[in-house]
Amino acid sequence: MSRRSRKRGPSREVTYWTLCGVFVLVGALLAVHASAPQDQPRRLLTPTTGSGATTTARVRVATPVGADVRRSWPRRLIVPSLGISTSVGPLGLQSDHQVQVPTSVHTVGWFRLGPTPGQIGSSVILGHVDSYLGPGVFFSIKRLGVGALIEVVLDDGDTVRFRVLEVVQYAKSHFPDALVYGTSGARLLNLVTCGGTFDHATGSYESNIVVFSRLVGVDAAT
Repeated sequence: MSRRSRKRGPSREVTYWTLCGVFVLVGALLAVHASAPQDQPRRLLTPTTGSGATTTARVRVATPVGADVRRSWPRRLIVPSLGISTSVGPLGLQSDHQVQVPTSVHTVGWFRLGPTPGQIGSSVILGHVDSYLGPGVFFSIKRLGVGALIEVVLDDGDTVRFRVLEVVQYAKSHFPDALVYGTSGARLLNLVTCGGTFDHATGSYESNIVVFSRLVGVDAAT
């Protein structure tokens, strides 16, 4: 997930994406990293109030009563406002216990050790922001507005619908693993990609963009 590189060739392309992936240690999923003041997350949706203070915009939505989402693999991710409609593959863990990243910049991956989108807990879908060939599937997700619709089509035919709560940028050194991947009583979907400043020395962005969204409806297969 990086700006264009001068490197060429398929083998280098995979290495390049891997360098820019979302590196999350499983052992850290149960604790949120403490952040120094200069590393506080930068919220991308922060309208200014009349007093001159800034506040994070949020949308209040209630988890649908009786929503019954079965365990099923997500097959397609749709973000209508950004024109995104892409296939979803499974992601697990690498040998070093870091989360895998998609092998293509044009598709996304679901962290399969978490809940199915729409089930209780935090479901996570990862995608690349770009490569040396150009923009990736999540190039524009930092522009998602509060209340924007996200849909996931499941393998069993159900479609689960989410609304964006907020979009936040975190330094990779202080990525909040427990917040993004941890369990909770809500039915959440979090989209993750790279962002912020690009470090040419490492070939990687220094931050991550996280889109937090909550379930608002389930269209059951007929």
